Amino acid sequence: MGRITVITGGSGGIAKSVVSKFLEKDRVIVLDINDVKDKKLLDNEKFTFIKTDVTNPDDIERAKKIIKEKYGRVSNLISMAGINMKSEIGGMKEITLEDIDKSIKLNLNAHIYLAKLFMDLFEKEEGVKNFIMISSINAIADYGLPAYSAAKSGMYGFMKAITMEFGKLKIRTNTISLGTVPHDDDIIEGNEYFESKHDDLPLREFVRPDDVADVLYSLIYQMKGIVGHNIILDMGQSV
Repeated sequence: MGRITVITGGSGGIAKSVVSKFLEKDRVIVLDINDVKDKKLLDNEKFTFIKTDVTNPDDIERAKKIIKEKYGRVSNLISMAGINMKSEIGGMKEITLEDIDKSIKLNLNAHIYLAKLFMDLFEKEEGVKNFIMISSINAIADYGLPAYSAAKSGMYGFMKAITMEFGKLKIRTNTISLGTVPHDDDIIEGNEYFESKHDDLPLREFVRPDDVADVLYSLIYQMKGIVGHNIILDMGQSV
């Protein structure tokens, strides 16, 4: 049957490239609250979509039960789900208490829930497994978004805290911190947001979704000695 890769947030713009890349080698299961509408993916016999709210432990348990019944194990878990809340764009003065809770729950708690609830499926897989969380350069520099940044920073502490424990189960843990990543269908030229970020990039080039997919794939299948680290993927934006 081969390797089983689970990707959360797999219907998003960046994740589409990640899903396509891993389908070259693995069976891929996407967990997302938003439906996958790509007919090419849905028609692929190696692809499975399970509608899941990753901020709800009961929903994760339901998805895990489906995976356990169908495959019995998980080889790789790529935790990508996350987004900032609109009110925090205005900083601490504008962010609502409700959005603080929502941001921490989605951008930190959900990753912890997944790690906890999927441990037994990892244990059923032979050999080395991988748990990778997608973080952000907001965790290492001041780019605003206070609750989102706090959650992304919390990923580092969590990743470090579980590296030895998961290592005993032959699970490699790492995080990848992304800079600004325009999706393939985003218009960059003339876009005020992207143009404001452009001058922060040494090469004047943005990381693109295919770059994220390539780094994730390489980290899992080629860079096998990297454990307990944060990889910064930002085209030098945070330098």
